Amino acid sequence: MDQQVLFGSGLCQSLRHLSQQWSARLRSSVGLRTINERINQIEPLRKLARSEPISDVPAVVQFDGIWLRLQTQTETVKVDKRQRKRKKRKGKKVVLLVALGLWTDGSGKREILDWQVADGESKAAWEPFVHRLWERGLRPERGLQAVMRDGCGELGEAIAWVYGTSVIEQRCIFHKLRNVADKCREELKGEAHKETRKQLMEQASAVYQGQSAEEARGRLAVFAQTWRARTPKGVATFERDLEQTIANSALGEVARELMRTTSLLERTNRG
Repeated sequence: MDQQVLFGSGLCQSLRHLSQQWSARLRSSVGLRTINERINQIEPLRKLARSEPISDVPAVVQFDGIWLRLQTQTETVKVDKRQRKRKKRKGKKVVLLVALGLWTDGSGKREILDWQVADGESKAAWEPFVHRLWERGLRPERGLQAVMRDGCGELGEAIAWVYGTSVIEQRCIFHKLRNVADKCREELKGEAHKETRKQLMEQASAVYQGQSAEEARGRLAVFAQTWRARTPKGVATFERDLEQTIANSALGEVARELMRTTSLLERTNRG
């Protein structure tokens, strides 16, 4: 619960929103004052949490950037509908860099290891973030087996700089399939092709149902032969960097399932 409050305050969520989350989870009303007092109590621990060693190292870590609009007050005062004076607010787009640890021991444990607000997903932003986790003990010799990410190339560069080839690097399957779907909508436009697009995406998803990397490659070959003439861009997108989306085949079944998508980060944010 404390981690959720700290993460929520890092996302600049309102006290009211955090109060609603706590009330729903505890099935009891939690006031704004209670939330504010708790934030003040645990805020000093935030910097410590970002520097203390990670004693229980997860087997898998997901990296992702969550874009949001940060609201800040200005010095300009306006009068609202109830004739109250309020300072105007303005929004600025920022990205929350997040590392989510996933344990493969059957416990289902997942935990946000670190987060950082940044102006963008550049290598200059990702590199110190990833390196800070390495300094805290997130290393292969202590149990880390794999990292996963979306298609952000500069995140990939940061991971390569810190870890080299010492861990398996998995690209997010969800993002890969979404990119394929986007290309297919461009090439198979309109309501008339709706069922065709659905059939195509079902076959694309089936590529990743194979039990080995070799089987996935074979399924992609069949997919490409079937669809290349009708949606060449979609097939080319699917074929590009395929190996990085099936790297998890070298791991056990639990780890493979966990590494299918970075959307766990989005669900953790919403939860």
